[in-house]
Amino acid sequence: MNTLILATALVQGASAATATPAGDLVFEPAYFAEAAPVTALDMVRRVPGFVIDSGDAVRGFAGAAGNVLVDGVRPSTKNRTIDDVLTAIPAAQVLRIELIRTPRPGLDQQGAQLLVNVVRVAKESRSQAVTLSNYSYAGSALLPSLRGEMSRRNRKGGWEASFLLSLNQDESGDGKRITRLPDGTVFDRAKVAIDSPIRGAEARLAGDTGFAGGVIRGNLSFTHQDYRTHEVLDFLEGPLAGSMARTDDAIRTNSGEAGAEWSRSFASNLSAKLLVLATRKDVSTRSASEGPDGSSLYRADSIADERILRATLARAPGSGIAWEINGEVAYNSLDSQSAFEIDGVPVALPNSDVRIAEWRGDASAKLTVPLSPRLTAEATARGEYSSLGQTNRVTDFDYTTRFGFFKPKLLMRWDAGNRSQIRLRLEREVGQLDFTDFASSASLIDGTVNAGNLDLRPQTAWIGEAAAERRFGKDGVVTLTYRHHRIDNVLDLIPVEGLDAPGNIGRGHINALGAQVTWPLDPLGISGGRVSFSGEWRSSAVRDPVDGSRRPITALAPFTGEIHATLDRPSLRSSFAIDVYFGQELTYRRLAEWRQTSDEPYISLKWTYTASPRLTIEASAQNILGRKRERDRKVYDGTRADGRLLFEEERWYRSTTGLFLSLRRQL
Repeated sequence: MNTLILATALVQGASAATATPAGDLVFEPAYFAEAAPVTALDMVRRVPGFVIDSGDAVRGFAGAAGNVLVDGVRPSTKNRTIDDVLTAIPAAQVLRIELIRTPRPGLDQQGAQLLVNVVRVAKESRSQAVTLSNYSYAGSALLPSLRGEMSRRNRKGGWEASFLLSLNQDESGDGKRITRLPDGTVFDRAKVAIDSPIRGAEARLAGDTGFAGGVIRGNLSFTHQDYRTHEVLDFLEGPLAGSMARTDDAIRTNSGEAGAEWSRSFASNLSAKLLVLATRKDVSTRSASEGPDGSSLYRADSIADERILRATLARAPGSGIAWEINGEVAYNSLDSQSAFEIDGVPVALPNSDVRIAEWRGDASAKLTVPLSPRLTAEATARGEYSSLGQTNRVTDFDYTTRFGFFKPKLLMRWDAGNRSQIRLRLEREVGQLDFTDFASSASLIDGTVNAGNLDLRPQTAWIGEAAAERRFGKDGVVTLTYRHHRIDNVLDLIPVEGLDAPGNIGRGHINALGAQVTWPLDPLGISGGRVSFSGEWRSSAVRDPVDGSRRPITALAPFTGEIHATLDRPSLRSSFAIDVYFGQELTYRRLAEWRQTSDEPYISLKWTYTASPRLTIEASAQNILGRKRERDRKVYDGTRADGRLLFEEERWYRSTTGLFLSLRRQL
């Protein structure tokens, strides 16, 4: 009876979400029909109160979990984002979308408080599609892209394949750079022109089928990206007036992945999973500058490899206590070589030729305990051990560091009424050392040179979090979240051999307040309209290693947020959207420099037209306000603590508006 009352309260017409007895929400294809979705990604983005999280870019598989499942299983890939995975699933192959708000034994939840499960149809289906799209910007040539997709499914499994060839452009535009002396007078003034073309290619293949009494899923992928940035300075005032300077950055990345996961259910609600995964990434960086005051050249090449073996055993009874045990072994390595020269003269960089290799083990045990019909607790005991070897091939220095950490986690969920939920989390998180921090790096576009640092420790933190969710109407949701981080070994920048380098600077903290709102506009007389907001406000503090002051953590934005408004008009076979991404302000404190970057909001308008059941047309105007991007610097002749201010620099440009047109044809 209670289930019937709850379902009746939530269901307002055939297209509304329905509730399960456990409090999860189920969205049938009819719920999304007015928006005419093309892929599973279009559907998931419409789930009220949910924001896609692709997980963290970390080594190993356990810590990289996102918050989207496909058929109850986490995608067995690290080289593809959640958006990529969902784009490859046609909307016609989606049976339903489940919003998991409570622990559900048997699902690969990875400790997420809120996640989506995309359930595909288990019947014969075929899909083939070709998408031709084009970006155009003021003053640039056409930038076309071609994407092809194919999938087949039946009751035993299926496969999907896709390829993409793309030309695009990152934010580019024109602006100014002004340098001022300490007394405020202008030293020089220059026009700035920035162009950032991108070329990309990718090919992917994934499938699943029955094997050894269970299901085996596999995936192969390859991606290539050529990302370039060109900056030209045309000096108008000052000692260099009438001359020009040019800086070019080029980053080429080739990456590949192969993985497979086998899962099987046994008697007594017991299930097992076995995962093997291998990835490789080659990165080549070239940065060169040339002007009337000299030339510089930076070169770097790196190869990163990862191998993962993971096993899971879980018991998910129909009621009572559920448990899960995981074990994982991973091997990671990075080979990095770099060189820097000024006017043809080599400049020595610390740790310019290094090899990093790590063996990592991770084990966890999780219990899910229903304390009452409305209250559930989930406790996880997790430990990790790593042995990290470092070799400096210039000095023949070899060093091995071993780390061991215990990482407990406690989650509590309380259904405070039929449409409200309280979620609590207490967890010890341990960050991973970025292998690139051990090697030297530079970007002449940014004007930075960083030394590598072999003496690093992982950042650790105790995190307490509380979230309150309230649902109203057909699909209205308000969620407020407060989170506190108490951090040890904050990773920031420290001086190493006279250069900036990544390093630990002591204890710090972060306080964050987040809000997510989905507001249907039907009560206001705007049928088919909806507005959603997601934002987070942050404050932080840490002790500065240069001047000893208490200041915010480097590159932590005080606010991040976005607004999305949609309007569906089935009678016009159209859907309209406006997307607003608020700008960010980031502050960096280097040894002899203070730097701040800030962006204005990025706004786009989109129109999606279903010309026929097989043809979808999408047109959009990107960055319609031509947002302003700024970089301010203060540079000293010594450290920020005891040096004299040499100059202040203000650099800004307005990025150009882009027009996008896409035609997707279902074959």
